[in-house]
Amino acid sequence: MFLSKYLKTNGVSLKNINGSVVLLLLLLQVAVWYPFLSQAQDDLNRQSKLKARAENDWKKTQQQANQLHDMRLLDESWLQHRVEDTKNGVPTQWSINGSASLIEWQIVLEKIETQFALGLLAASWQRESNGYWQGHLLFAIKIPKANREYHDWLPTKLYMNRFEQKDWQLLSTMRIGDNTSALVVYKNARHWVSEGSWLPDAGLTVNDVSFDRVTLMAKDGSEQALVVRKKGAQDE
Repeated sequence: MFLSKYLKTNGVSLKNINGSVVLLLLLLQVAVWYPFLSQAQDDLNRQSKLKARAENDWKKTQQQANQLHDMRLLDESWLQHRVEDTKNGVPTQWSINGSASLIEWQIVLEKIETQFALGLLAASWQRESNGYWQGHLLFAIKIPKANREYHDWLPTKLYMNRFEQKDWQLLSTMRIGDNTSALVVYKNARHWVSEGSWLPDAGLTVNDVSFDRVTLMAKDGSEQALVVRKKGAQDE
């Protein structure tokens, strides 16, 4: 009878021990596998976020593509624009071309940057005799972002300091055939120039070069003349 009670008591204890061992083993397995399961879940969440971001970027890219194809977007009569290259039906390069004052160019470029995500690939600027700028700009089309850095794509600063004669000196001129060039100094920097040359640091273009004179044109169309200094002439 005592043995029967002993076996019954130990049977209950054995069941309790087996249950504790199984629970402990389960907890150990969870502890071992949890980092891997957690990492797998993090990877899954990350992939879901990347997919959602890619879908959102593609949607914005498609909207931008539709705007680029819309010829009513830029209604300035002096400006032409066109899609230069595409990939899978989506524009990748875009260009603008026109002739206008520097202020008009600034307004248009600011409008463009507000609506499009662009990177400048190439730019060609030519100052015309009436003070306008003929410009041709080629852009790479980027994925639109909420916060974008704005750029200064103008050929020269819109506002410059007034012309200072003391900053300039005409050293010599040279004529070869029908072409006349001049060596000028601007703030201790020497430049060989000819008609049409652009001096970006000064914001001036060379309007004319003659035997003893160089005429410079400012953005507002005003002109300044440099002449060869006579021997013995000194700055005051």
